[in-house]
Amino acid sequence: MSASSQKNRRGLSLIAGGAAAFVALSGLAAVNASAAPAITDKTKCAPADGVDANTIKLGMISSFTGPNAPGFAGSWEATQLRVAQENAKGGILGRKIVLSKYDDNSNGATQITAVNQAIERDHVLGLVNIVNAETMFPILDKVSLPTIGLSLPSTGMYRNAFGAAGTSAPAYSTTSGNLRLKQAGATKVATVAFPVPAALAVAKGFQAVNPLVGLQSGVAINDAPFGAYDATSTALKLKADGSDGVYLVLQVDGGMSVMSALRQQGVNMKAPYLAGLSDPVAIAATKGALDGAIGATYGTVPPGVPGRPGYRTYERGMLAAGFNPYGPNPPSAYAATDTLIKGIKLAGVCPTRTAIVNQLRNQGNITGGGLLPAPISYKPGLTPNGDPAQCTWFISVQNGKMVPDKAPLCGEYVEVATGKIVKSPAKK
Repeated sequence: MSASSQKNRRGLSLIAGGAAAFVALSGLAAVNASAAPAITDKTKCAPADGVDANTIKLGMISSFTGPNAPGFAGSWEATQLRVAQENAKGGILGRKIVLSKYDDNSNGATQITAVNQAIERDHVLGLVNIVNAETMFPILDKVSLPTIGLSLPSTGMYRNAFGAAGTSAPAYSTTSGNLRLKQAGATKVATVAFPVPAALAVAKGFQAVNPLVGLQSGVAINDAPFGAYDATSTALKLKADGSDGVYLVLQVDGGMSVMSALRQQGVNMKAPYLAGLSDPVAIAATKGALDGAIGATYGTVPPGVPGRPGYRTYERGMLAAGFNPYGPNPPSAYAATDTLIKGIKLAGVCPTRTAIVNQLRNQGNITGGGLLPAPISYKPGLTPNGDPAQCTWFISVQNGKMVPDKAPLCGEYVEVATGKIVKSPAKK
């Protein structure tokens, strides 16, 4: 349990002998005194990290260099876009947002150095994160610095850490992905993941759900490289296993490597599923090589879905600025930034790090600026930090083109250890 969680669970105790006197005095005080008036003038706020009468300082940390950098391309620009949109409206209660950039160089130790700069040198009020390493989260927790980004395991461990598309809960999975592969004709589904905790937890949860929807579980390959690689050995393992479906819990280029190797080995996979497959331009460039693949973004709405003005605003803004809006991670960065801005607004005229965290932890209708398939909740539910996303908006590749499903698929929650379907206390 984190230090902040322990503090939140400590009750105030009264000395037994003085309890009656305390109650009596409290009653008299209530009669003879009124509550202090709320501050409405931002120039009257007490000093706080990252905020003054005119500015709010935020940060964005990602892997701008190192091996992870290509997978996160465009995330900084998406964060800048959402900040620029808010500043164009006058900022937050008249305060201009100033955004700083922090590079973890795809390295956990460097990540610690970067967040210490954000905390100690720049005193940021909040942080957007698009990262894989999670070494920074205990440090951020100690100062209750709100950080919002990818739904990494730390979002289920630390009260100040939020997943833009939902809380990570490795003890739970959903049936949505399994059902989508079954709809595509799969009967036995394998998983391929790279060896980081978040990916391994997703793969394990997926395998646990297979029997509940009438699927056999195939081989679990948990040592794939992070990016593109020679996937011949992976394809041979899948071929020997006899699986006709596979969930590729990989970066997009790694997943494409596996699919290419499967074709070379003559394997006709009925339902290959690749999370992060969301770029219509990249899909078209493969000239049909991905036909038959099922894909999904990292928790956001895919391009081409009608009736989503929030997504149109994001898409047009990125294109107007000359950036690709369709990569797997930029939509998450935009949604994370929108949610952080929402938390600051909820914290009122005098926002503090702790106030932002407290406000967001009471929200059950987070939309990520309209980029999420369905609202998510940060209220206590399956975990004290909220629920994982229950709905996914899938796409399929047909004749070299990305085609979104007609609607998101919302599954049931499943407890991985028992294989039982459960309900979130927040939704009962």
